Amino acid sequence: MTGTSHNFISGDFFACIVCLAAAASLRGWFVITLLVLSLNQPGWMRKSYPSREPGKDPMHSSRLRWLVPMSAAILITLAAQAQVPTPASVLGHTPGDDYYLANYDDAIQYFHELAAHSDRVKMFTVGKSTEGRDIEIAVISSPQNLAKLDEYKAIARRLATAQGLDDAQALELARSSKVIVHIDGGLHSSEVAGGQHSIALAYKLASAQGDPEVDNILDNVILMLWPTLNPDGQDMVVSWYRKNLGTRFEVSPMPWLFQDYVGHDNNRDGYMLNMKESQVVTKAEIEYSPVIFYCQHQTAPFPARIWIPPFSDPISSNISPYVRSWFNVIGTNMTAYLDAHQMPGAISESQFDNWYPGFVDYAGSFRNEISFFTETALYRYATPRFYTVDEFPKDMQDLKALTMYTTPWQGGWWRLKDAVDYMVAASMSVLDTAARYRETLLYNRYQAARDNIRRYQHEPPFAYVIPSVQTDAPEAQLLAHIMQENGIEIRESQAGFRANDKDYPAGSWVILMDQPYTSLAKELFEVQRYPAALFTESQKPVDLPYDVTGWTLPMQMGVRVDPVSDPMTDEQLAHLKAVTDLDPPPSEVQGSGATFILSHESNSSFRVINDVLAAGGSVGFASDELKTPEGTEKGAIVVSGVSRASIGDLSKKYAISVLAADKAPEHVIALHKARVGLYRPWDASIDEGWTRWILEQYGYAPISLYNADMRSGGLRDRVDVIILPDMRRQQLMDGYRDGIVPGQYAGGLGDEGIDNLRDFVRRGGTLVAFNQTAATLIPLLSLPVTNALEGLKSDKFFCSGALLRVELGSGDRPVTWGLPSEPIVMFETGPAFTTQAGFHGAVLARYPKDSNPLESGLLLHPEAIEDKIAALEVPYGSGRIFLYGFKPQWRAQSHGTYKFFLNALYKYDQPPFAKPEPAEQKDQKEKAE
Repeated sequence: MTGTSHNFISGDFFACIVCLAAAASLRGWFVITLLVLSLNQPGWMRKSYPSREPGKDPMHSSRLRWLVPMSAAILITLAAQAQVPTPASVLGHTPGDDYYLANYDDAIQYFHELAAHSDRVKMFTVGKSTEGRDIEIAVISSPQNLAKLDEYKAIARRLATAQGLDDAQALELARSSKVIVHIDGGLHSSEVAGGQHSIALAYKLASAQGDPEVDNILDNVILMLWPTLNPDGQDMVVSWYRKNLGTRFEVSPMPWLFQDYVGHDNNRDGYMLNMKESQVVTKAEIEYSPVIFYCQHQTAPFPARIWIPPFSDPISSNISPYVRSWFNVIGTNMTAYLDAHQMPGAISESQFDNWYPGFVDYAGSFRNEISFFTETALYRYATPRFYTVDEFPKDMQDLKALTMYTTPWQGGWWRLKDAVDYMVAASMSVLDTAARYRETLLYNRYQAARDNIRRYQHEPPFAYVIPSVQTDAPEAQLLAHIMQENGIEIRESQAGFRANDKDYPAGSWVILMDQPYTSLAKELFEVQRYPAALFTESQKPVDLPYDVTGWTLPMQMGVRVDPVSDPMTDEQLAHLKAVTDLDPPPSEVQGSGATFILSHESNSSFRVINDVLAAGGSVGFASDELKTPEGTEKGAIVVSGVSRASIGDLSKKYAISVLAADKAPEHVIALHKARVGLYRPWDASIDEGWTRWILEQYGYAPISLYNADMRSGGLRDRVDVIILPDMRRQQLMDGYRDGIVPGQYAGGLGDEGIDNLRDFVRRGGTLVAFNQTAATLIPLLSLPVTNALEGLKSDKFFCSGALLRVELGSGDRPVTWGLPSEPIVMFETGPAFTTQAGFHGAVLARYPKDSNPLESGLLLHPEAIEDKIAALEVPYGSGRIFLYGFKPQWRAQSHGTYKFFLNALYKYDQPPFAKPEPAEQKDQKEKAE
């Protein structure tokens, strides 16, 4: 090779090309071509360089010096790219394609392929879904970080709990560790883009090469990526869409709940943890201790394309100020990130507050996680939609920027891919923020825990006590268990102790507040007072609350919980032992004899009743005052026809003490197992799902009654009790219109169903109706009752969800036995009743007269509900109708009012109908006059 300008292929160069060719994909050949051209430059690419030595090219040796390492680097890059499978190569589609949705099985298949070919991805099974599917997550980070995953999880846990750390040690751990971030594909499965986004995000992070943003994320962040929080629902929705694709029902709503029992309320189970999925998520969050918890939702307030934090007010003061501030920082960064990527339409504050703590994607905030969600625009499934500006709300058609809507969307096509792209960008923004502020985020997590511990070392409440002696001891144990499942340490008193000038017996459970996560205990145990600053002068909310406003859990569950206002002394603390397994309340069978008596005041007694009836035993309610293991009460449960050994097993199983007696009481109302039917509309009712779950937990084996069952007649021959859950009138009577869904799912009860219900009750059936459904039945069945709140606007009466006190009626009704004299009920946009002339039933409960019934939450204009009736028993032919103007089974939380309807789910011998109470007689006379 001589001269100053020449073409060559040396042996070394040829070897490099061979190596590259062996690994190259088609895309890789473009890189190789550039390399060949740079070395073997044609005249149009090169300059002439004079040779310093005859026969030598001065550039030749320098080329070779960088040729080999560059070849190796390209080889590694191309090999990695060739190994990481694209979603299309596995699924046949790219997430976001029109008319295509990946189901959960598809997603897991792809994630496993990704993990098999990328050292950035590891898969873990974290639990089971309601239907038994494995719930899996992908952990994504650099190979070096994944190799030390257990170490980083342990550090995250130490920082999250401030365990054995001072500030200097915590700061050093923050500097040297990695930040764990939770991102998921959502839990509302009809919001379909979230699960598709998870696939796209995983591929982006696993396949990117030479991307500084991704490299920084992988180096500093460990991502817990959940394909979805609701595997069952994703498969349901995708199956429904695929079935209807290309038909006139392509975008029809799915006619059942997208998570069994709870549907959309799967995001209202964040602290109660009734559902398996909620339990799995919370357990994993405590194990991994992510600093950020980000959940994908749809849809944004139209015409915005994505809603992001900051939230609307109010926000709880029990959340760490570090967390509250980071909501705003992350949202602001997200807006800037979307703008930088030419993605308009981000809006903040509008509509979504974070007042209710039960959201799964918010409850972690009380464990000092930055726990939040976004809402991305949605049409329906994977079907695209074109929007014009004249479809926008009138006040948005001018396309003017607003403070919290800085880059308005101007309309056009909106496809599933657009939603997926927005979600991926939003997730990348969160990961980028986490990577850039890794040290600060980790140290703030420690500071939040440290500050919570210090706060409750110096200010009340210093502790909460759940006394072991309760009206319903198993419910008290359940409450303690719920707190424990939320990461709060429970201590048990080994001996009696005194606090708040009260004596507490041994076995009482104590929550010492100087723990990292106890802000949740305070949030759930204290009374809620909605901020007064959010009202106008006319006492109307500036923005109506997004969800319920009061939820005080001890009130709901009927459990006594006492805050401790004085610091706990060393002597008191010495008697407290940390427990991981909560012993059930002590129970035993006392006395001798073949008749067994137990208290009506415990919910677990209904489990005993149903087990006894299933075994062929006899059960009744004593109509006179009778001694039980807990005291003396009317309505005590009397059991016979089972052995002492059998009742002993039930006593132990359900933690219910039993008193054995030689003979049965004289006056007992016998009850028998009833066939309980539950109306299950195709316009799916979340309240139906919650009710069904509760009935199954208590052993009632409810029979689902669909539209065809309700319309076909002969209901009395099939069931003894029918429950109509809370529904809108349209949902109850009309359901989905024909043409919206396939014909077999169209309609509601209709006139035919109402006629059959009327016949069912007249023939001796029992009808139970909750909340709005109770109000709807009044005119449909011509009941002598009026809804006193009908037609009232929010400036005359408002209660979106609050705990209200009621007083039991003076009539002696079996349906209220076991309840306290002044129960606290969950009122959620329900009715309140007055009676008309001709009413001969019984008032079961009413709101206090001349007294605000509010116990927790927000109630505006209480005078509209004072002295009104909360629950009624109405005789109807040979049967009876129970109308409840509240939800006695609200979200499976209001355990303290379960007895209002559980008592009604039996067949009674000689069911007595009480005469109207004197006050009702007076009201009727006045109305008649």
